[in-house]
Amino acid sequence: MNKTILTLVMAALCLNLSYSQTKLKCSTHTNKKCPDPCKLQTYQYGITGFKSGYKPGIRITEDKFDKCKTLMVRNQSITRLFAIALGAGTDICNEQIILEVKEPKKLSKLYCYKQITPPWQTDNFYTIMQQILNWEFPVYMASMEYRDNKYYMVIKDRDDEL
Repeated sequence: MNKTILTLVMAALCLNLSYSQTKLKCSTHTNKKCPDPCKLQTYQYGITGFKSGYKPGIRITEDKFDKCKTLMVRNQSITRLFAIALGAGTDICNEQIILEVKEPKKLSKLYCYKQITPPWQTDNFYTIMQQILNWEFPVYMASMEYRDNKYYMVIKDRDDEL
């Protein structure tokens, strides 16, 4: 296994362990209130598979008081998740997406995604999402490329780049 991938996996495990310990402490000490996600040191995220009964959609909200930013994505493909992250608030339409992968059908699997970003990290909102997607889907590499006088989002198999 590649050292970089192994390091990323270990970092993700440590973050998840730290978060689960915070949740455990909150649930076992009933006299203490759980910390507000906006007051945590870093962002929080969660990714799950398809959720039946929910229409595909994207919603970004900002808390009026704490100024933390939340992104909720329901039942979207891996391709659309990368498009949201790389588009940074600008829609990337299907005509601007190039798939250079061995098994493009795998990119159509649907996921739900949620990210809570504290106020001091909201400038990096989409960059954080890109990093998370790189950790969650290490077999793919998504980037913006300039081809034929237009910008395209290109998704490639990562092993082709090594």
